[in-house]
Amino acid sequence: MASAKSYSIYQIDLPEQPEAVVFVNGILARDRAGFFWMWKNLFWIRSATAKAEGCVQVKTGICGPNEVVAVSYWRFEHDLKQFFRGEAHRQMMQFVMQNPNSLCLYNETYRPQYSGKYSHEPQGMATLYPSLAK
Repeated sequence: MASAKSYSIYQIDLPEQPEAVVFVNGILARDRAGFFWMWKNLFWIRSATAKAEGCVQVKTGICGPNEVVAVSYWRFEHDLKQFFRGEAHRQMMQFVMQNPNSLCLYNETYRPQYSGKYSHEPQGMATLYPSLAK
């Protein structure tokens, strides 16, 4: 019988008032134009977000053929707000303004209240805050 390999699980040293935010946003294509726009631009959106000042990580996922979700981690809420005012976001929203019924967009912003659990390497909030002793 093979023995199970062990790995360490750790938590992060989250400050009492974290400045970092998690931004969850999704795109749901409602018609053919929205579907093609979403798939044509998905990787560009991910790349533009990841390159934005203050964004430390972006995780994207496919929920179904007509829906995607992205979770991005930001050092400061101010950085996220600056991204919304920038050229990349304006380009993203241009299609929505021209085709208001083609996409359902949603977003939520969170500040962590508690440390998550991590193993092997830092992901998410663990890229922003130091780990507690293992």
